[in-house]
Amino acid sequence: MLTSNFAVQPIAWTNFDQWGCEWATDINHAYRLADAFGEPCIVWCVPHVGAAYKWCRAGVDQVETISDLLFGVDA
Repeated sequence: MLTSNFAVQPIAWTNFDQWGCEWATDINHAYRLADAFGEPCIVWCVPHVGAAYKWCRAGVDQVETISDLLFGVDA
């Protein structure tokens, strides 16, 4: 059972925008969405209860996240 979702938006937006962001089905989808933006993005973790928080930076050949260490990165 999922306890949170992921959303992606450009870093320049600074604050989470639930209506303007792109919603992802999972973290790998979030990385692909970030690449499609063509600029550095923030992947937000949005729990079903509580406030959204910044999960990692992604996009433009840059992925920095603890999940890379835990789950690996698809080549």
